[in-house]
Amino acid sequence: MGNEEITRKRWWQLKRTWLIGMPSLLVIGVVGTFVWGSLQPKPAGYAPVDEPQIVAAPQEVDAVVDEATSEPIEISRYTVDATSRDNWVLFDFTQGRVIEGDLFSPGWDLAFRRTTVLTNSGETNPLGVGGAIDLGEVLLKDAVMPESGLFEVDVLGGEDEDELENPAVGSWYSYSFIKHIVSTKPNSYLVATGEDLNALVQFDSYYCEDEKPGCITFRYRLVPQARTTES
Repeated sequence: MGNEEITRKRWWQLKRTWLIGMPSLLVIGVVGTFVWGSLQPKPAGYAPVDEPQIVAAPQEVDAVVDEATSEPIEISRYTVDATSRDNWVLFDFTQGRVIEGDLFSPGWDLAFRRTTVLTNSGETNPLGVGGAIDLGEVLLKDAVMPESGLFEVDVLGGEDEDELENPAVGSWYSYSFIKHIVSTKPNSYLVATGEDLNALVQFDSYYCEDEKPGCITFRYRLVPQARTTES
């Protein structure tokens, strides 16, 4: 066997090893990353409740006071069971609880289904008078009514432009593809209710107390109505 033939044979052996080995390493890496991510601890979770709890976030315990009036700011926390992939859960801020009905019903302010959060407005319910404004990264206790700005109503979006979404409150979370974790953003939102009071809202968790996903916990406080909607 000549040197040239030996060299060619070795080259094909190396190429075959590379063609087989690299995809295998890639598969192992992807599987390993997925397993590692699935084993990462989830954010603190909460059990669904029937009535709101008067609370303050840990960083706000010593400072939940209205600076203008020196009166305590009442902050409520609520957890909804949004684990169903088919059924919407409707929450009414005036009553402070989940209510019965469908998306075309009056009286609800936020609708939950898995990570999707809708308002009673726009494409979701053309007769609804809801909407939301993203106030940015601000603590709930520090959130104030914007001097100007429009409440954004629900629209059709998604890849096929056929999924209901709200451009403001719909982006309340971020998702890590590596850790497979839904994390809440540090933003506060103003939600229109159509009543005398609107709600300032901040989301705390997407997880149930057993680390299963779909239990959305949020804190809120009611404020005087400010009403301008974007149609």
